Amino acid sequence: MAENIIEDIVVPRCSGKTMKVNKGQVFRVIAHEGKQVVDLTFLNASNYKEHFAAEHSAVLNSMQGIGGYYRLNKLYSKPPYENVMAKVISDSVGDGDRGGERGGHFMMCHCSKRLLDHLGMPGTRTCSDNFADAFKEIGLNQEDTYDETIFNVWMQSWIGEDGGMCSAPPLVEEGDSIDFLAEMDLIAVISVCPDETSPCNDFKAKALRFQVLEEG
Repeated sequence: MAENIIEDIVVPRCSGKTMKVNKGQVFRVIAHEGKQVVDLTFLNASNYKEHFAAEHSAVLNSMQGIGGYYRLNKLYSKPPYENVMAKVISDSVGDGDRGGERGGHFMMCHCSKRLLDHLGMPGTRTCSDNFADAFKEIGLNQEDTYDETIFNVWMQSWIGEDGGMCSAPPLVEEGDSIDFLAEMDLIAVISVCPDETSPCNDFKAKALRFQVLEEG
């Protein structure tokens, strides 16, 4: 089926952005410059109190046998809503042999000022800063919502045997993409991860491309 591109933007490295995605449209993330991860959350466009819940989605996907913390099929909103907000319908990294169990998704928190302080890098820009900038576009302050529960696209991270977080360079390559089908009118809230101190962006932050599409 032919697809019409409704919106097509490149979001610069180390920055945040929002995009409106109507029910039935596809939200596509494209690795514009190679190995780069993006932190995403979603809000109901008609009710900003209803937002994506990563941990809740991971548990529900696991109970349904369609995913878990390292792979989601359905993205649910937080209680008391618990609606399916979007579905992953195409994933060129996570769907193939290249991805394996941890190739494409990770349901966890994002970096913040306190986290970077603990790592000895005070003053470093974080995904929390990106989200704060993005929320301003729709008239929200960061404290008005719970942006800590996010979908890490292409982040190759896992919990080690000692309970610590481990990471490796993402398996994504330039031109790879992931598609989300909107099950309601959504606001996609984007953080193009600014980290250049760990393997998660292969030690160099890059721009990413985002599209909104619908069937022609």
